[in-house]
Amino acid sequence: SRTWYIQVCNLGTKTLKKRQVKTKGSCFILHHLPDFCIAVNVYVKVFTNSPFLVCMDLALSQERIIDPSYLWVGPDGRDLEGQRYVNLTETGKLMMMGFSESMSGAYTCTLSHKVIETTTQEETEMVEAYKFMVYAYREADHAYQVSVRFTTMHCKLKTNGLFFRKLNQILNSTISHLTCHIKESSYKCHSIMTPKNGLHHELFVNFQVNPFAPGWEEVCHKVPYDCEDVTNKRVRQVLCQSPYICVVDLK
Repeated sequence: SRTWYIQVCNLGTKTLKKRQVKTKGSCFILHHLPDFCIAVNVYVKVFTNSPFLVCMDLALSQERIIDPSYLWVGPDGRDLEGQRYVNLTETGKLMMMGFSESMSGAYTCTLSHKVIETTTQEETEMVEAYKFMVYAYREADHAYQVSVRFTTMHCKLKTNGLFFRKLNQILNSTISHLTCHIKESSYKCHSIMTPKNGLHHELFVNFQVNPFAPGWEEVCHKVPYDCEDVTNKRVRQVLCQSPYICVVDLK
């Protein structure tokens, strides 16, 4: 599985820890993170497991860590240890299982460890803070890329652009009840010479049929666990909703 490292900031020694980290019951509050602390954005498809988030930066992972302890805090400010929806390893790695939209938010980890002076054997407790912004997203399994050609009188006609915009409007209107829409549409005009027909001009139109038009969220609220299945079926239904789409090759 994929692992995410982040170098955010060093909160310093134990003295600094007492000023900036406070605990109250099962809640953990991290105060006054320095402005240079940067969060990494992580995107997780709904109902899948997140990648492992590591409570350590890449540089520190190459060093020997003495007496490490980890504290992961979720978006609601609570300690994540013991929560049924997380996989928390003894090495400080965190995975959220069956990720849902309500689990989106800031996940913060504090790593405490010791640094021992070689000559004096003096121990200093260091504290590192790491922050991840984790977001849920939805993605249908099917999004059709469509290519179609139309004949035009000439490539330099201004009406070619008008035709293209009108085509987009008609297609979107035809499939809107399925909460699908046309996106990433484009066209080019080419002059083509053939032995039988001589010179003629064609518009090469490309677009994608996407199942996430306005209103798709309502479908997912009604059938959250089958949302992808529903959107997949709807985008397939589009194939027979328009005379333009039914005659093209899909990739």
